[in-house]
Amino acid sequence: MKEETAATLRMRAVDTANDDGPDAQAVLAFLSRNPDFFLRNESALADVELPHRAGSAVSLVERQVKLLRERNIESRARLARLLETAHENDALFTKTRQLVLALLEADSLERLAQTLVLGLRREFDVEQARLLLIEDEHLRWPDTAERVQRADAEAVLGGTLRQERPLAGPLRPAARELLFGSQAAEVASALVVAIARPHAVALLALGSADTRRFHGEMGTLFMEFVGEVVQRLLPRWQHAG
Repeated sequence: MKEETAATLRMRAVDTANDDGPDAQAVLAFLSRNPDFFLRNESALADVELPHRAGSAVSLVERQVKLLRERNIESRARLARLLETAHENDALFTKTRQLVLALLEADSLERLAQTLVLGLRREFDVEQARLLLIEDEHLRWPDTAERVQRADAEAVLGGTLRQERPLAGPLRPAARELLFGSQAAEVASALVVAIARPHAVALLALGSADTRRFHGEMGTLFMEFVGEVVQRLLPRWQHAG
């Protein structure tokens, strides 16, 4: 097939927008067989027009440049979000490392709980934080610790004590009362980490007056790590029932 003239190609390209007949298919087939056509016929590329949504017409080159510019803006925006997330995670890692090192230096259960709660409030900007140790007939803790009976925790929290990921979001009134006591009314959303599974030995509860602070889609990796560290430290002060 001989190469068609730029004028003929332009007319057929314009017709293609409104014509699905043989001529339009022929143009498409020709371009498919000759992907370098516009490289060898730059004048034709400049003449090809595409209808704009606003009703005006722009050249194919202008349209391609516009699309590339839009994609570049989208790519830069995604990169900016990734860099922002990386910076946030880096800062979070630094705070978590400092908290873990402080926990390792605790010489008593009371000191461990104080370090954990104060560290979460100060470094992680958490309004409410509490470490509740779970007791049953086989597990006892020093009287200075904040404790909850396993039966009470099971009745109120149920599967939360055994699920893989922490519970994040709003809590039922009974759960807020159990976890936050006199501060329950000030908690609109919470993050609850069961320390050790499937038989939890403690609960780490974080609370906020902001309903959007803790939610089901949030990342919980760092708090899970803190929970695992606490789990390995608690046996120092555990009493057999």
